[in-house]
Amino acid sequence: MSLTVTSPPFLDVVDYAGDNWLRCWFTGLDAEAIGRGISTPRTVEAWSETMAAVFAELHRLTRRGGFVAFEVGEVRRGKLRLDEVVLPLGLRAGFKAHGVLVNSQTFTKTAHIWGVGNNDKGTNSNRVVLFQR
Repeated sequence: MSLTVTSPPFLDVVDYAGDNWLRCWFTGLDAEAIGRGISTPRTVEAWSETMAAVFAELHRLTRRGGFVAFEVGEVRRGKLRLDEVVLPLGLRAGFKAHGVLVNSQTFTKTAHIWGVGNNDKGTNSNRVVLFQR
């Protein structure tokens, strides 16, 4: 592959199957079955182990000179920035890091849907780590 753009599950903070049930229904997919196959580790250590395996596979599949854009966010009320966890994982897998793009927002993406005050809970930034093989 020459380019992979991905956004893995952010630890245990999102119910991906529940949040995508309507999309699955429209496409004839079983949201519960898909949800059972999504990794949602509860600790940073377990998440890092899962992501290390993902990076090993991405490195195997990515052509020399190819890129991986790995989008994550901050969790735990902004105290844990997953780009800071991802960067060393990608380097250990053999990638070169080109940088981190941080898109800060003045609102929480799902704040109004879930009745949460802006910038109180949820992911308030997107963080894309760009790697090259």
